[in-house]
Amino acid sequence: MIQSIGQYNIPNIGATSFNAATKPQMQPAAAFSPVYPFLPSQISSNALNNTIDTKLTKQEDIEKYNTITKALATSNTEKTSPVDNVLRQKKLDALLKNGTLLNKNSNDLSTVLDNLYKAVTTPRAADMDGVKIAGQIIDALYNPAIITQRFGDVPNEARIFIGNKEGAYEADSVNTEGSGTCVAASVEFHMANKHPAEFARWAESLTSPEMSVEKDVNLSALSSNTMNAVWLLREFGVKPEQFNFYKAKLNLKPDANAITRAQIQDNYWDMGERSIIDVMIQSTLMQLGSQQSYNSLTDIRGGKFNSNPQGLIEFEKTFIESIVENNERTSIVYQNVDNDQNLLGWNCDLSTIQKHITDTIDSGEDVIIGYVLTAKECNEPASNPNKIVNGHEITIVDYKKDLSGKLIFVCNDTDDDKPHLVEYPADYLLPKIHHAGYPVQIVEENQNGILKSA
Repeated sequence: MIQSIGQYNIPNIGATSFNAATKPQMQPAAAFSPVYPFLPSQISSNALNNTIDTKLTKQEDIEKYNTITKALATSNTEKTSPVDNVLRQKKLDALLKNGTLLNKNSNDLSTVLDNLYKAVTTPRAADMDGVKIAGQIIDALYNPAIITQRFGDVPNEARIFIGNKEGAYEADSVNTEGSGTCVAASVEFHMANKHPAEFARWAESLTSPEMSVEKDVNLSALSSNTMNAVWLLREFGVKPEQFNFYKAKLNLKPDANAITRAQIQDNYWDMGERSIIDVMIQSTLMQLGSQQSYNSLTDIRGGKFNSNPQGLIEFEKTFIESIVENNERTSIVYQNVDNDQNLLGWNCDLSTIQKHITDTIDSGEDVIIGYVLTAKECNEPASNPNKIVNGHEITIVDYKKDLSGKLIFVCNDTDDDKPHLVEYPADYLLPKIHHAGYPVQIVEENQNGILKSA
């Protein structure tokens, strides 16, 4: 595993929060307009899991649906989504018709409907509005591409939420509009895109007064070697509530300051900024990946695996993906990079990278990749034009061919300020991919293509 790479782990590069001045700029082939409410890969994922159910037949479900629709209809603020001005009732109906609402592919087999109902009928953390939480869940499942990592500003009137916190926080340290949460935001997007019921369960549970979510994890999801799995849990600071040599019950929590960030977004949200549920889910994933060392107010992390104070490295990313998926993941490193962060070449040919990605998408998955840009590509002065100066995580959700037969990757970027997918030519993106995460079974079927895995 490379120790220093990208936003998630390039030391001494400078700002890593990807604001307008530092964010890597890639030119998409064209804007991709998804057919709302579903991203193209999500329908196939539901079908693969045999969870398509589009009609309310149980009386209990009908009553829950009616309760939710009444709560939305009678709300002064949540009837219409502030994200796109679409009626939330219209989105809810669409989620029912495409099978999302009754999807139960979650850790406890609860459906999206079950978790929306809990959000509107039970108390929320910090007395937040449960209808607003339910509305944000509906928005994210209707169009997962709205999920963002952008913190947004902290208005002066919001400083009251921070003033009582332990430690002195300078204005600049908490008023960071960009963030280093691209890994966490990409995993959050993946959950909404591929596991809508689990996404809704996390959103409901993390915004409940307990501000935590339980997760049953097979130790084999972390490693085929039980002792290695135990070591991973210990090193990441995860203490199972229940444990045997086959399974562990985890209680995952965001950092202590996440609720403060969530309150700020509850009261002072602006278009393009993170929602309450973005804050709580991303903070939980950052806390998990950073060995319980994340601070949501400053977007700074500690931990033993990363010398960079922001973001997550690929080893940490693979760990949180394995927990979320409850399936062993692996990260394949494609680029050869020296200790000075100079790109020397690739560990395999680009056609192999392409095959790994397309095979994974054909299986019903998507692929979170880490790409990098060199000084030459960013038009920045450097003694070596191949020196890596920036990096980022995005998700490849689909692929297609244009009229000339050229392969195009359909991607989601949680930091491009676009509430839709974008497209990149494969021959443009492939050389920039440093690493990508895959289910172990996918790469086991492609043994000849694996030259180095993290």
